[in-house]
Amino acid sequence: MASLEISQLRTLIAVSEAGSLTAAAPRLFLSQSAVSEQIKKLEDCVGQQLLLRGKAGVTPTASGLQLLDHARRITAMADEALLDLRGESLRGRIRLAVTDYFKPGLLARMLKQLAHIHPGVRMEVSVLRSVEVHAAVSSGRSDLGLVMSLDSAQTQLQAMGCSEALVWASAPGWQQAGPLPLLVLPQSCALHQLAIRELEKRAIAYEIAHQASGVAGLQSAIAAGLGVACINASALGEGVVQTPAGLNLPGLPRVWFGLLPAKGEEPELLGQVRALLLQQWSF
Repeated sequence: MASLEISQLRTLIAVSEAGSLTAAAPRLFLSQSAVSEQIKKLEDCVGQQLLLRGKAGVTPTASGLQLLDHARRITAMADEALLDLRGESLRGRIRLAVTDYFKPGLLARMLKQLAHIHPGVRMEVSVLRSVEVHAAVSSGRSDLGLVMSLDSAQTQLQAMGCSEALVWASAPGWQQAGPLPLLVLPQSCALHQLAIRELEKRAIAYEIAHQASGVAGLQSAIAAGLGVACINASALGEGVVQTPAGLNLPGLPRVWFGLLPAKGEEPELLGQVRALLLQQWSF
């Protein structure tokens, strides 16, 4: 009977996080050909194609996403067993600052998994704008920072395989009259800058109709029918839908989420918590 190899499951996770076999290879301390062989053996084992390969990299298939969920739980349990047998359960306090654009469901799942593996670690989470996350980590008020970036080159953050589409959002049934009423966060927000840049590039008339202080306020303004905003797809929900294509708004890129890199050598607790969080990304 065929059985799953933990090393192959870790390879699947790393490739999905990195977005390509080439980017995953250094993380795994393997050559690209060895990574490819690991994925092939795993696909042969399960009898399913797990990754779609394209010019932009790789994306998990439906079967790949299904196996990724199992892989994260299996590898986490294996790590937990090893730490338990070694008597290395972590204890201490970690301050995590998170951009308010990040998926709340995924954040909750990541923290739940960490609490399950290391109940002695107390996580203090602050939800802030990305610019404030940078400032909190830089000043030492936070130990870890999870931010959003438009940098598809993935050069500045860790675990930037976690990405999603940007969309134009409005209230259901919303209709435009006159210049496009644009809803934004403060000017330091990357999506504020992107929205204006794309509209002006295409000579689309707009006006700033409302500026919110955070994503929750932005969602409320959208749901109230005050106008249109550029947001990440996971921010859609009740009262906030993707704007109909008939408005001919500009196409938008994807955004990437990741942890700010370590500043030099980290304390053991912080380094291990960072590694555990990086294992929990979902795509």
